[in-house]
Amino acid sequence: MFRKFCLLASYLAIAGIPHFLSAQIEVPTFSVLERKDFIVLNLDYSVNYKSEYSLLILDKRGLDHATMKMPHDKLNQIQNFEATIKNPITGKVIKKYRLKDLKEISYINNISLFDDTKLKIFELEGYQTPIMIDIQVERKTNHNFLIQSWIPVKNYNQKLKSASLDVQYPSSLGIRYKEENIDFEPEEVKVGELVIKKWLLENIEPVGQKSEEENPYISIAPKKFALEGYYSNMESWDGFGKFIGQLNKDKDKLPQDFKIKVQEMISGKDEPYEKISTLYTYLQQNYRYISISLGIGGWMPMASEDVIATKYGECKALTTLMKGMLNEAGISSQYTLVFGGDNPPLIDPEFPSNRFNHAFLRVPLEKDTLWLECTNTYLPAGFAGSFTMDRDVLVITENGGFLDRTPNYRTQKLHHYKNRYEIEMLESGDAKLRGQNIYQGFPSEDLISLKKYRSGSDIKNYLNKNIGGTGVIIIDYELETSQIREVPIAKVSYEGIVQRYGQQTTKRIILPSHWKKLKEEMVKSGILLWEEEILITIPTETEIESAPDSMQIKNEFFSFQVDVQSSDKGITIQNKLEVNFPIDITYEEKERLISEINEHFLKNIILKKI
Repeated sequence: MFRKFCLLASYLAIAGIPHFLSAQIEVPTFSVLERKDFIVLNLDYSVNYKSEYSLLILDKRGLDHATMKMPHDKLNQIQNFEATIKNPITGKVIKKYRLKDLKEISYINNISLFDDTKLKIFELEGYQTPIMIDIQVERKTNHNFLIQSWIPVKNYNQKLKSASLDVQYPSSLGIRYKEENIDFEPEEVKVGELVIKKWLLENIEPVGQKSEEENPYISIAPKKFALEGYYSNMESWDGFGKFIGQLNKDKDKLPQDFKIKVQEMISGKDEPYEKISTLYTYLQQNYRYISISLGIGGWMPMASEDVIATKYGECKALTTLMKGMLNEAGISSQYTLVFGGDNPPLIDPEFPSNRFNHAFLRVPLEKDTLWLECTNTYLPAGFAGSFTMDRDVLVITENGGFLDRTPNYRTQKLHHYKNRYEIEMLESGDAKLRGQNIYQGFPSEDLISLKKYRSGSDIKNYLNKNIGGTGVIIIDYELETSQIREVPIAKVSYEGIVQRYGQQTTKRIILPSHWKKLKEEMVKSGILLWEEEILITIPTETEIESAPDSMQIKNEFFSFQVDVQSSDKGITIQNKLEVNFPIDITYEEKERLISEINEHFLKNIILKKI
């Protein structure tokens, strides 16, 4: 969604996300690693990296342990790469690689207008094991805004024989570091104004994919830092915020004719949310997201006047334009940095560092705070969705910055299904289907997105898979979208058929009391309200032989009730499920509870033919 911000996330992934140490005693070893790493911070704020690896690959499943992905652009240069593959028994050289031999892929795609970032990729394919590979890499960044963390072991089933890290820096600039699972202080050497810190690790056993403890690693961050002529201090979040403030200075200023347009749009609107929604909708309908990430452009937004003129911008620029429009409307807002997407890194309040890849807008109101995702083109103002929910963010103020946290959206109004099915059974066992489903909050996102971006056949396919149980074929539908303030709503009315809805014998008909199973993605937040009514008409006269009747189950994590009634018109089934899983629930416990709920859903209704 955003290029250079995304590059930071990718760069962290390239450096390696710490895996966990397995509690298993015996873990197969696919490779054995020895490595030496050197990081040198220079007085001009540039950083040199040098790494020497010796990797013995014992199993073909360890070939990917040699894979390296390195960014190469205006800010990051690969100065040297050498790899030598040898037979570990004879020492014979099998092949050599140089920088020119590496694969290269570009970050440019259909949402990137300008982006000089490329990835240089080294990987082994088709080699017989065992093999030995020696690698030397030298890289340079022309800034210390982001200093690569040191994760000595990046792969499962990899034994670390030894790993050393030397970090050299001028005392006038300084660094900060945070050790994880390292219980000793580094050796320190001073040579004039230079400081060298040294770490050495030895004999770390391989880990499997299941883990209980984290591997050792060291996060490294600057004190004083610079990026293309902009300087600040990252010893505090406030200092980080001041740097972003420098990059953003005056970028939200609007041309006079556009200010007049803003005033026209909000004319007659007094309620703050109404103004916000009006301007946000205008942004959605008139401006296109495109990434622009050349050098410092990965962090500095385009000027709002340029966004207005070109009708496009990246997350930073669209956020800044929205901020300028709200300011003209008399509503204060704050540019905010976040790590968008799945698995956001933990933010340590005591260790300021660049852990962000996206920008959006914080709007503090009298009674609540809205979060505006300015790259989204279809959700209502104030509903930022799962992309940025429940995580720490850095809010940029006029004079610095502070940490805040986005809402976790654990409220029923944002996780609500209300479904009504009318099913007319046929002699064949198939059924005619009419219904109306209302999806409120997160459940509505897919349908709203489909309506905006996809064709009718895509929506039909989605409905066939998600309306109810198996065998649904939607013939006709009508999809409406709306909102209640920041809560998005999708309502779909439809007609179709259901293949083999009920099981029939000569004397009985067996029907499901609940038509759809609960899936994990429906309770990602741990909160759910699911109401369902099924009206079933049957061509033959029947009476209920067995049914859940008026069953009600309630515990601390969920409540479920079902009521089955028979009348001249047929069978009426009403279900209601409320889920309230704890925030810290484990994956295994969630799976167990979902399975328990689905067992209640599977109760059948048995009708006896008269």
